[in-house]
Amino acid sequence: MFSAIITSMENYKDILRYDERVILELRGLYEEFKYSQYRMSRFEEYELYAGNKAFMPSGDILTFTGISGRLMALRPDVTLSIVKNAKDDGELKKLYYNENVYRSDGAEFKEQMQVGLECIGMIDVDLAGEVLMLAKKSLEIISKHSRLGISHMGFLSG
Repeated sequence: MFSAIITSMENYKDILRYDERVILELRGLYEEFKYSQYRMSRFEEYELYAGNKAFMPSGDILTFTGISGRLMALRPDVTLSIVKNAKDDGELKKLYYNENVYRSDGAEFKEQMQVGLECIGMIDVDLAGEVLMLAKKSLEIISKHSRLGISHMGFLSG
C-alpha cells in the first residue's frame, strides 16, 4: 500500500507542498505497519499539562477559561493526550498522529506540526526494533541528510 501512495503522489507532486507530501508519505509508512491514526481536540484541561510540566519542552502553556469555567489549554504536546485518552484494555495499541501543537519559543507562542507514533501496551524487543526502524525511515522521508541518534542513560551512568 505504501508504494501505491508514493506512486499516486507522483501524479500530484507539482500541486502538493513539501509538508503535504511528507505527511502523506509518513501516513502511508505508518499504516503499512498497522498503526492507526489518532485524532484529537486542540483543547485539553490544563491540569493534564500542569501535572506533567517536567515532561514538557517548555513550561509555557497557552491557557484560557472554557465556557464551563474550567481552565483549558491549547495542547502543547500530543503524547500526554494520547496516554490520558487511550483505553487501558490490555490490548496493544499502535497509533500515529500529525497534529498541531502550541508552544513558546521563549519569545512568543508558535503553532507547529508534530508527527509521531505511540505504542501502548506490552512492548517487546521486536516492536521496539520496529519503532526504531520507523524512526529512521521517517527521518529519511523528511530529509536525505538526517541522522538518528540512539542513547540510553545506562551507558552514561555505567
